[in-house]
Amino acid sequence: MVDETVERLLGYHRRRYWLENGWSLRFRLWRTPVTAEKPHGMRYSLPLHDVDGTRLMGFDNAHGVGRETRFDHEHRYGRVADPVPYAFTGADALLSDFFAATERACQTAGVALTIAMEDTEDDDDGGTGDADLA
Repeated sequence: MVDETVERLLGYHRRRYWLENGWSLRFRLWRTPVTAEKPHGMRYSLPLHDVDGTRLMGFDNAHGVGRETRFDHEHRYGRVADPVPYAFTGADALLSDFFAATERACQTAGVALTIAMEDTEDDDDGGTGDADLA
């Protein structure tokens, strides 16, 4: 059965939204087989980057985190190196949570969350999802 919300989120793959101050929101998403680690059939990386390309915060499921080895996790603003488990409840909730966390990060930093430009990145991994997810 196809989850329409996952399909919709997969449509964001390779999109990057640039804020007026040069920060960017990056969307990297790939369909995967359904496994214990990725029960939603998707690998994802949704980071917020600064002007130098350094990840400021984000959500991904590239590796296990915590005692439960949960793969879905959040890298919170100001503590990006200390990820915390994220309770994935659906693709729409993930997108909403990412934008809410982005808004909080921007407010904390005194940065306007104003999209100045959108572009589409090249696939630097041949579509495998094996490139750097940061």
